[in-house]
Amino acid sequence: VIGEFEIDDILSCAPDEIWRLTKKYSGISEQFFYDYFADREIAHAIKIKEATKYDKPLSLKENYKVSPPQSYLYLEEQF
Repeated sequence: VIGEFEIDDILSCAPDEIWRLTKKYSGISEQFFYDYFADREIAHAIKIKEATKYDKPLSLKENYKVSPPQSYLYLEEQF
């Protein structure tokens, strides 16, 4: 785990519109995007509000007691 982020919004609309809104920040090629959303009427994207990269990565096994592969995990903040 190299960091965390806060979700600002979830975008859901036609792939052409999602690409128009996100292409500047997507980090992927237009070809990859359209291959991924081929034959889909609706595409989804997460708009990130704030991101934090950890100085030292955390281990899924040691810190969270889950075994990879784990694409994501919701953690409840401890106050």
